[in-house]
Amino acid sequence: MKTFFKTTLIVLVLLGANVLQAQTTQTQLPNFPNEVKLNYATWRTDYYICTGIAFAKSNGMTVNDFAAFVGSKHSITSPSDTSISAVIKTLNIAFSCYPKGKLELLTESNLTATMKWTRPYSEMFGDGPVLGVSLEEFESFLYGHITILTKRIGIEFKYDIKGDTVFCTLKRYR
Repeated sequence: MKTFFKTTLIVLVLLGANVLQAQTTQTQLPNFPNEVKLNYATWRTDYYICTGIAFAKSNGMTVNDFAAFVGSKHSITSPSDTSISAVIKTLNIAFSCYPKGKLELLTESNLTATMKWTRPYSEMFGDGPVLGVSLEEFESFLYGHITILTKRIGIEFKYDIKGDTVFCTLKRYR
């Protein structure tokens, strides 16, 4: 009986050692800073936009068709706050997610606002089209999409791209 107990104990220790060894891993998972996570999430979103545009084009649709489809699926603000200020805050968070993104509010009232921001997403197109999508197509989607979302809440969105800067006007019409 004593031998059986010793043998069982040795087997259990060896099995336990194998289990412990099996639970160790080779890959160490780093804890990324929020800035790294944000940069990746922003890049991934832009890449998915390019994927969607490429898919639409491969099915005979236009960039505007894709913008209308995406624009019908969500809103630019919460339903409880469709103010100019709420739109400004949404645009600010969208553009400030980029490492070099910056939005500047130039004028604002309850009925209008003017802003300018950088074009930080353009860096993704530094080597040319992404998935067959040009910077111009990307911007056409991006700003066409914003136009659809703001129109739904009674705000006109106009933009003008000059160099590395986008100038924007928001105007409430209802």
